Amino acid sequence: MATLRIAPWGLPYARGPTHTATSWENNKAKKAPSAFALEEERRAKAAAELRAQEERAAQLAAEQEAARRAEREAAELAGAAERAALREDAELAEALRRSEVDAEEALARRVSRCEEAVSSESTGGGGDLVRRVERLEASLVAATEGSLEERVGAIERLIEPEAREAAEQHLPVTEPLAAVSLADACLDTGRQAAPESTMGGETTCIVCFARVKSHAAVPCGHLCACGPCSELMQECPYCREPVMMWMVPRPV
Repeated sequence: MATLRIAPWGLPYARGPTHTATSWENNKAKKAPSAFALEEERRAKAAAELRAQEERAAQLAAEQEAARRAEREAAELAGAAERAALREDAELAEALRRSEVDAEEALARRVSRCEEAVSSESTGGGGDLVRRVERLEASLVAATEGSLEERVGAIERLIEPEAREAAEQHLPVTEPLAAVSLADACLDTGRQAAPESTMGGETTCIVCFARVKSHAAVPCGHLCACGPCSELMQECPYCREPVMMWMVPRPV
């Protein structure tokens, strides 16, 4: 119990238990955090959370931008591949068109030569003239109808027997034949005939070197093979160009 005393200045004051309680309260107040410190801590936590959210948002935006960039690059690559495919298709179509044009021109030249052959046979002689003319006319009809491959095949079947027969009748291997170019023979192959000096000899077949060369390759125009060898050759033995047919030049 506190004791009430009188101070020298005449005012009472308390001592004892009252003084002890006040000291305990002061120590407790010192140990307890202040409201300002709590507010500062709360603000620091809020700022840290805000920074973490901003970092996550920035990372998400970067990932989205990378995904969009990858999509754009993939679309550009796909577009480039599509353009390349379209360009290749166009080039193939153009090459096919040129091939068809060349084939049509070659076919027209063959038909023209067949008509000339029919005309020459009609004005010539021979016991089987009528039969040969009829066969030529039938081949001409087949050469002007059907697909391109069928017409080319008909022309080849038409020309090759006539060429072999002409070689057997008019070009015996025992007699030398002067070299005659396709241009001198008035045969139109669409190309300039090669000089005979480049053919490997004046009159000898450059395949067998035993018989007289009597057949010229079309369309390259090289007069370089005999009749039997020409039947076995699918390409010119001189320039290695594919042979559409073999012709026997007729000197003018």
